[in-house]
Amino acid sequence: MSSPSFTNTDAHPGMGKTQEFQHQVAGHPGVLVVEGNEMIIKPLNTREQQFYEGANQCIDFKSFMPEYYGTLQRTAGDESSDIKGFICLENLVHGFEKPCVIDIKIGSRLHDIDAPQEKLERAERKAQRTTSGKLGIVITGMKQYGQPTMDREWCRDLTEETIVDAIAQYFSTAAEQVSAEYRDYLVWQFITEVGELLDVMQHAECRMYSSSLLFVYDASKSKYEQVFPSDGQGRKTRGFADRDSDEHEDDSLLDMKAIDFAHSHWMPGQGRDELYIAGLQKLIEVFQSLIED
Repeated sequence: MSSPSFTNTDAHPGMGKTQEFQHQVAGHPGVLVVEGNEMIIKPLNTREQQFYEGANQCIDFKSFMPEYYGTLQRTAGDESSDIKGFICLENLVHGFEKPCVIDIKIGSRLHDIDAPQEKLERAERKAQRTTSGKLGIVITGMKQYGQPTMDREWCRDLTEETIVDAIAQYFSTAAEQVSAEYRDYLVWQFITEVGELLDVMQHAECRMYSSSLLFVYDASKSKYEQVFPSDGQGRKTRGFADRDSDEHEDDSLLDMKAIDFAHSHWMPGQGRDELYIAGLQKLIEVFQSLIED
């Protein structure tokens, strides 16, 4: 794929060439990563752009979104693609040595507010065929480091029972590459982060149709040992429980962000999104079951 040229790069000084983003696990094709790996660009959706640009309406929720860097337009005469506009976002896997990524769509409603009847009915049938309609969560893509991406077809076949196994599989690389203790630590950290988002959503006035949470953790043992060093005899000099809640030096091991806002809306005065909240609650239950087992 040839690297496209853009007209309005002033907002991104030093922007280098782009290439296909290798860590995309779901969504529409066409996502590119900028040389240096800190920023991705994806085909522009006006509604998603509006949602990012309106995020100051709920600063607490904005902290769960990737950094938004504006938009780019393809140079006139560049015929390498039909896509003319791009939205520029933080690359959530930047800095991870062995990233493990899972995309989980939240909420049982997949259609937008203004969806035509035919599309609405198709989305409702899709929801009922998958765990989205039954549980309010559905995996749309997963990639464990060093393994093939689990694609849309694999995700579509997951049931109420096997989705739990699939999420357990996602965390298994942490146990295999580092330790079972690290695996449990990651699960607990993500339970905490989803719980914090759930608290925010109790007062956020928006609708999050067909939006996802993207989870990333690092399966690198060397990175883990930088954050939780040992004394040379296998004993950690700093345990998980010793981490102060105000410290952020283990942020490099994991991240979770809400993504994909092509069908999301800020709706002041309309109250909270009950379907999204129910999906978050179910996801916390699933994560907790991994620890209990």
